[in-house]
Amino acid sequence: MQSNKSNSKLVINRKYLLVLSVLLFLKGGYSQIANYISNGSFEQTYNCLIPVINSVKYWRSIDSSQSANVGLFGTCFNTIPYGINTYQYTRSGNNHLTSSFYCQSPFPACQPNASRGYLRNRLKSNLIAGKTYCVKFYVNISNPSTYGISSIGAYFGDNSLDTITQVTRPLTYITPQIENPATNIITDTLGWSLITGTFVATGIEKHCVIGNFKSDVNTNKVFINPTSLPTIFCDVLIDDVSCIPTDLPAFAGPDVWAIPNQTVYIGRQRDVGIDEACTWYNMSNTVTPIANAAGLTVTVALSTQTYMVKQDICGIVKYDTVIVYASALGNAELQYFKDQIHVYPQPANDKISIELRANDLANTYTELIIYNTLGQAIRQEELEFSKSLIKPIDVAGLPNGYYTLQLHTTKGYVLNQSLVISH
Repeated sequence: MQSNKSNSKLVINRKYLLVLSVLLFLKGGYSQIANYISNGSFEQTYNCLIPVINSVKYWRSIDSSQSANVGLFGTCFNTIPYGINTYQYTRSGNNHLTSSFYCQSPFPACQPNASRGYLRNRLKSNLIAGKTYCVKFYVNISNPSTYGISSIGAYFGDNSLDTITQVTRPLTYITPQIENPATNIITDTLGWSLITGTFVATGIEKHCVIGNFKSDVNTNKVFINPTSLPTIFCDVLIDDVSCIPTDLPAFAGPDVWAIPNQTVYIGRQRDVGIDEACTWYNMSNTVTPIANAAGLTVTVALSTQTYMVKQDICGIVKYDTVIVYASALGNAELQYFKDQIHVYPQPANDKISIELRANDLANTYTELIIYNTLGQAIRQEELEFSKSLIKPIDVAGLPNGYYTLQLHTTKGYVLNQSLVISH
């Protein structure tokens, strides 16, 4: 009797694991790390008591026991937009960090060798060896600063950073993978300036450090503010830090079946960097964007709608689509029809192939329509799989770009597949 109970329990556990595996597979794009920087806009804080970097979750100085010339400015401290001798709104959210990037005598606070601040972030996960990452963060020069500088960079390293204790001195022996060009001296005290670049990871990178890794002599600078003399310094405000793999696939999410007037979430989890990289369109109008975000909540319309996300990671553009079906009924059969279709290659050059995976559906798919991004039907033809389960389609005459492939069935289902053409 005990054996039967055990076998029954084993079967239930296997079923549970199977369901869990399917759910994890469907959610793979949603749960995949997009921005490896933890708390990239400094919104998550431990408290509103001490305005230093140690109050920000996942951020520290290189030596975590010190706040080390890095201050937290935020609405909970009433320092946005009015800070200490400065005036600046955040680029997004409620908080930004401010750090000393350059400071020389006769300013007493610079002595001895206390001229720098460095921001360290513990990444969500180690970077993957051989992958290229797109790094972005935004800076602004504080109003009282006497100089603007170009020496601003980001270094990605391992836990050996923990051995550094002299964190207020220029760390000239560290070579940042991302560095603002020497000729691009940042002088803007009003707007936010983008610092960006790409690099290939080695796989050891667990931390990101932002700062000035040049000596005082080698720091490129320009005089911008005579009212702060005789002090010679540059404080830099930082906001919206991201590190995203350039091969990250665009992700609109799995197709959804829902009752009209309900709301559903499509796309990825929102985060710094990936939100700006993603632009959403309703395929009924691909001229006017409906959102700039990694994911969004939409209201289910009375008719089936197709949404497209365009993702741009450091100039690498990818697309994905999701269909929101205006029905909570018949989704199992519709999903079966959708699963039996495979369109390849992606991207296509001169030809594409539409392959059926089930013999019993050979005479089910009746018509093919290709739509451009303006929602215009540019190709329409009958489908016939009577002799083969693979139907070749000539697309040599179509310009490079993104298209929607629409398949009609004898049961009245309309199935949409994305198609990218690159000759």
